[in-house]
Amino acid sequence: MARSQPRILILGGGYAGLHLARLCATHFSRIASITLIDASDHWCERIRFHQLAAGQELPRYAYAQMLSSLNVEFVQAQVESIQPKERCVIARSCNGNLEAIDYDYLVLALGSRIVAPPGLQSMLTLNDAAQAEIIHDRLKAISKPKVLIVGAGLSGLECAFELAETYPEARITLADSGRLKPMNQPGGFSREAIQYLQAAAERLGIDWRSDSRAIASGNGIVTFADGTAEAFDLCLLTAGFRPSPLISAAGLEVDERGCALVETDLSCKGYPEVLAIGDCAAISTASSGPLRMSCAAALPAAIGAVNTLVARLNGESAPEFAFHYVFRNVSIGRHDGLIQFVSSHDIPMSEIWTGRKAAEWKDFICKCTVAELGLGEEPLMPHEPPQNIFPGLLAMQKLYETPRRRGEMRTEHGFTTG
Repeated sequence: MARSQPRILILGGGYAGLHLARLCATHFSRIASITLIDASDHWCERIRFHQLAAGQELPRYAYAQMLSSLNVEFVQAQVESIQPKERCVIARSCNGNLEAIDYDYLVLALGSRIVAPPGLQSMLTLNDAAQAEIIHDRLKAISKPKVLIVGAGLSGLECAFELAETYPEARITLADSGRLKPMNQPGGFSREAIQYLQAAAERLGIDWRSDSRAIASGNGIVTFADGTAEAFDLCLLTAGFRPSPLISAAGLEVDERGCALVETDLSCKGYPEVLAIGDCAAISTASSGPLRMSCAAALPAAIGAVNTLVARLNGESAPEFAFHYVFRNVSIGRHDGLIQFVSSHDIPMSEIWTGRKAAEWKDFICKCTVAELGLGEEPLMPHEPPQNIFPGLLAMQKLYETPRRRGEMRTEHGFTTG
């Protein structure tokens, strides 16, 4: 006799979780119950939060409305604990009640947040849309504000450029602890790319402090490891992304940052029914090496997760997840940008795009992401990529092909087709 439908529970409605929910609806809507839990009631483009901080408007999408049409249940609640041995999650609803939610398959897509180290807790962050709007409100309230941005990764760069373009009267300082040095290693930029970024900062009046590691903040002053200090009216921390502490608290194996350690099929070590994707997972593939926290890795990981779930529900061995880096985007305000083309292991190549061409490509990528989530139309490619990049693009395109479509799922393993 067929037993009840398997329960697939997704924790987190960011890029990875929302994409996975849509994929699960396509593949499993008739043979499984699918639930997504998130503390917020809406989704907003995190990779554009720097635009919110600059006062631009971004659309917000209600989870309940998005998911109901897919036959995916949405639960707005704060996850309190994960109990993998009991196959259960404890969540606190909006009315404060605790609820135990059972699952057959659990996918952790809890994302990441900026966590300030001791001494820097007073800094603002771009952790969510509400904080981005607080930053904008404070900027509007101050004449000729002194803005200090601590962290010159992608988030810090884009925030500095956006604010400098929007508020030319502001004095903006970017404190770089030394990440943006020419390097032939994953996550780096070519020498030409760094020169372009630094020239753009100079053109926009940004004071770029190199090798400046912040160690303390208070009373409108940040102190750096070299003994120097910088006064500010507004200070933003854009470095120090960490996954949810719920993962390590659940007893799952984690790396030094607290990201879930996963097998090649994205399942958590020791728990084949628990998968982890996106920023909260420590994923490494043979074709890419370790994946950095990014939207670029989150969407393909959702596809890898649904491939594993297809295999699990069919009683088969799950395929190994593969990934290939192709490029990295940096927006420099609304009309300038940088595209750093990279190897499959995220190592910078000599090829870069700059200027309006790069800005248009960056906007194209953002719109592609929204379209992939079913929230917009697929945009037209503004520029053909360099010929030597095509093999990498084709390799990435293959990752978006899932092994089975809905209706091809086998049902002889005891699950009802509903």
